[in-house]
Amino acid sequence: MTEPAPPQDGRLSTDCLSAMLAAKQGSVVFNMQQHSESPMKSSIGIKRQTVTSSVLDLLRDRIISGVYPGGYQIKQEAVADEFSVSRIPIREALLQLEAEGLVVIHTHKGAVVAALTPQDAIDIFEARLALEPFMLAKAMAKATDADTDRVRTAYLNYETALTKGEAPERLSALNWAFHNALLAAANRPRSFALIAILHNSADRYLRLQIDTEAAQTKALEDHRALAEAFAKRDLTLAQRLLKKHIADARDDVIRNLKEGLA
Repeated sequence: MTEPAPPQDGRLSTDCLSAMLAAKQGSVVFNMQQHSESPMKSSIGIKRQTVTSSVLDLLRDRIISGVYPGGYQIKQEAVADEFSVSRIPIREALLQLEAEGLVVIHTHKGAVVAALTPQDAIDIFEARLALEPFMLAKAMAKATDADTDRVRTAYLNYETALTKGEAPERLSALNWAFHNALLAAANRPRSFALIAILHNSADRYLRLQIDTEAAQTKALEDHRALAEAFAKRDLTLAQRLLKKHIADARDDVIRNLKEGLA
């Protein structure tokens, strides 16, 4: 069976990655040499973590954006050669992606991008339905005027980007920024980390499954109503709006998957 090949225009240049890694590594090494009794030993560990983090971000973005589609086999040797790094950070990044549910690692086949399925989508969106309204309650109980301003700013940034017709990747980032602003005041880092993983997984479905313009317009309307409820500290209304926002997205995804539009 022939593996699906990623589009050529989705391929990031090795020069770009090398520059990113070099900049991060250089900064880390300098700081470690200034403050560590064993600069060479300490900087090696930090540099590897920096490389792993950069590779992880790039691979995750390729999966979420659809450059690596469901069923695509990610070959460690090929990725290491493209990024000009060893296989160690590639392997570490793939293990993290497996923990996030974006890849499945098989004993003999290696890492394969997880398929988009109705069952997986239900799991993701229903987990969001359980966690996000709970976190919103914790956030609104502690929210200050500064938090309200951050929510309002996040909404306006999304509105401006939508008006300008910015790329789906940018709108996706701004959508997460809005949800981030809603929940940040809760100060629950472990719960927040779980929600961030769920958003990454949900975003993969939303980018590929839902009519972009309609989904973006609907999100803007929902965000406006949520921002207003947050400002009024109307928790009952805010939770109801958030649940409907997530449930509507789930229903669109499931419907399109079942209709075979994936």
